[in-house]
Amino acid sequence: MRSSRPKGVEGGEYRLSGMERKTMKPISVEIITNVLTAFGQCSRCGLIFSESGFEKKVIDEVFAEYPNDLREELHRLSEWVGELTRLYRHRLRIQVIDIKSLTGIYKCLRYGLFKYPAFIINKKDVLSGWDREKLSNILDVHIKAAVA
Repeated sequence: MRSSRPKGVEGGEYRLSGMERKTMKPISVEIITNVLTAFGQCSRCGLIFSESGFEKKVIDEVFAEYPNDLREELHRLSEWVGELTRLYRHRLRIQVIDIKSLTGIYKCLRYGLFKYPAFIINKKDVLSGWDREKLSNILDVHIKAAVA
């Protein structure tokens, strides 16, 4: 008989309170969305800009050039991701993918995505749009399946 898993040891089976348990593999959540892009400077120039405080002004100006609806959508999505992180903690592995990247284009074609943001859960379930309740239900189903 094995005793409970020592601290810091990951994976495998362990015994806890007389019951066999398995560690849960995190649920993969890929978020396909339009991401704001800003180009930086070389490392030497970046150091000078950051030390002078000029870098923040430049970044703010670049992001101010984007349409308001796009900035609001990104802000709303970042709040959702923060909430998911607080609710599900270590159970999720969240990855944000820009729809303009090669990976984003591939995912859009592979899963037939035309409405954003789109959520791909464990490469199986796909949800497009802002239905928070439906996303929570899908995540709960995957977490229950992973624990069982």
